[in-house]
Amino acid sequence: MGLAKKDSALLLAVVAAVCIQLYQAQYVVGRCRCYDLVRLKDVKGNITSFEVKEKSAACNKIELIVTVMEPNSTAVERCVKPLGFKAKQILKCWEGINKNESRKMECINQ
Repeated sequence: MGLAKKDSALLLAVVAAVCIQLYQAQYVVGRCRCYDLVRLKDVKGNITSFEVKEKSAACNKIELIVTVMEPNSTAVERCVKPLGFKAKQILKCWEGINKNESRKMECINQ
């Protein structure tokens, strides 16, 4: 009888550990989107849009992703180093317009 209590306590501890691991794993799924970063001045083509990913539990850095229209009329997303001069200007503008999606072009056209 005493052995059954020890077994159930061990089982309960294992289930609790698995639940904790699953809870913590939910933040790993998102991960950072950008790994191959380029300088904004090296991006060829017209920038048509951009996206700013703020720091989060899944990724501890700010990510700037620009959409570029290439000469063959295809839209390509590029991850940009947020520390460059032009990238900082876009991020500063983005903060200045209070992250208003309808005013994004103001930041691109400056």
